[in-house]
Amino acid sequence: MSARRGIFVFLVLLVALGGVVLFAAIVLRGSTTTVRPSTVLVYRVPTELEESGLAFESRRLGFLAPERPTVWDVVDTIDRAAEDDHVASLVLHIDDLDWGWAKVAEVRDALQRFQANGKDVYASVSGGGEREYLLASVADVVSTEPLAVLQLDGLTASALFLRGTFDKLGVTPNFASVGQYKSGVEGYTRTGMSPPARQALESLLDAHYEVLVDSLASARGFDPDSVGMLLDEGPFDADEALAYGLVDTLLYPADLDSLAARDGEHRHPTLAFNRYPERAPSGGPRIALIEASGTIAEGRSRESPTEGRILGEETILKALRDAASRKSVKAVVVRIDSPGGSAQASDQIWHEVRRCKRAKPTVVSMSDLAASGGYYVAVAADTILAQPATITGSIGVFGGKLNVMGLYHKLGLNVETVTRGRHAGMFSPFRDFTLDEQKHFQAQMEATYRTFVSRVAEGRSLDAATVDSIAQGRVWSGLDALDLHLVDRLGGLEDALTVAKGMAKIGPDQEVVVDVYPKTERTFLQRFVADLIGEDEETDTSLRFPPAIQACLAVARFPSGVTLALMPFTVDIH
Repeated sequence: MSARRGIFVFLVLLVALGGVVLFAAIVLRGSTTTVRPSTVLVYRVPTELEESGLAFESRRLGFLAPERPTVWDVVDTIDRAAEDDHVASLVLHIDDLDWGWAKVAEVRDALQRFQANGKDVYASVSGGGEREYLLASVADVVSTEPLAVLQLDGLTASALFLRGTFDKLGVTPNFASVGQYKSGVEGYTRTGMSPPARQALESLLDAHYEVLVDSLASARGFDPDSVGMLLDEGPFDADEALAYGLVDTLLYPADLDSLAARDGEHRHPTLAFNRYPERAPSGGPRIALIEASGTIAEGRSRESPTEGRILGEETILKALRDAASRKSVKAVVVRIDSPGGSAQASDQIWHEVRRCKRAKPTVVSMSDLAASGGYYVAVAADTILAQPATITGSIGVFGGKLNVMGLYHKLGLNVETVTRGRHAGMFSPFRDFTLDEQKHFQAQMEATYRTFVSRVAEGRSLDAATVDSIAQGRVWSGLDALDLHLVDRLGGLEDALTVAKGMAKIGPDQEVVVDVYPKTERTFLQRFVADLIGEDEETDTSLRFPPAIQACLAVARFPSGVTLALMPFTVDIH
């Protein structure tokens, strides 16, 4: 046999072998999705849980990365398992959670619906603090490891200020804002919180603390005062947690699986939560679920280590138009998880939500954040729902630039500029605003703020003066937002779908198909390869930086002169 023919035969055999392996992998993986009677689902709860999936143009290793479950994926799976006679119980293994409080409440609500169908929930907490324990607390049996520590010691909220660093570097901030509480500029212009910013943040922290205490008291059978005293006594080692009734038993995670699966001398079969079969297609009425997650900006949606998640207005406009134009779609639910961003892009999305509302009943469900531009988008809908801990409002705007000439001089650099036109260099990073330019820019901010207030007044059927009094850039909890008529009711995704069904005149007991938008853009090969390596639900190839590094990167790409409807600070309550 010639060398050329030998190579050809080898390649043919290699391709054939690859086809056999591919076919075998598909068959073997498909066989794992059979749900046998009395199955126990075992869920290794992921550290991260996003509102939207792979429609984002990820700059990660997107080809190889497994599809990360979204909030809807998790909630829908729990709800389907609750109705499945083959599923007996659910075990949660919880470690560190980087979820917002509304996402925790969303999944917690689904677990309670699972229990309402007469099924048990078991939870193992290996570590973490309030968020982790809040999710676990709803379980019928809460366990921790013998050497674990529960970091239950109350809540904190922090804000990072860069002005001291700017002064050392020779960078001069030039900013304008509208709203007494619109403290987004304070991270650049101050070394600490202003009194209004501190007041707003403390009020938000109080609301979250109240929700936490009430939820834990209800779940564990304590009175709220006792929960408050326990939080003052924490953190707790495993023996203390057991003695105080915070956990029911001390078991290693594998032993908790055995406890859940044990039935006398018999064992129930177990199945990994992410292997539970997807919902079978049906021909019922359809509701569009549009996932709007990330910082609002022009262009297409994307994700990167330096920018985080970006909600591109092009992507979301297309999703809204597709949903509105499909005759099979009877209603639209827009799920918002956004701190805001570009005021112009927010206004474009607001306009498209308004158009969508004219075609189909449109409901907004707010997740962890619907602040500033995120709330701007929401007010165009027919009805708005929020979780008690949803950060809501921040009706205000800011913008500006950073003058880096002082830094250049420290580095031995110099820049000389020639211009034609009095304001030609207004947004130059090499000089400060003139007094006239500062007034001009402030006027632009105030005009945008008035438009923002008018959008809210129109959408919420309030007069502009009332909106202005509760706006001023202040963030509110979902509980406060309900009292202020910024939202219509409290609830999560399931409640939003129920409202949408009612508005679309779909019977309350009639099953609907939920179509998720924007549509995932992955080839079959991408999906298959990702699925093959997707055994570990914790898999995440994204690169993350510490908060201080993220803040510096944000400064480096700050959009000079752009009006931002963006939440003040990065509020992380933990």
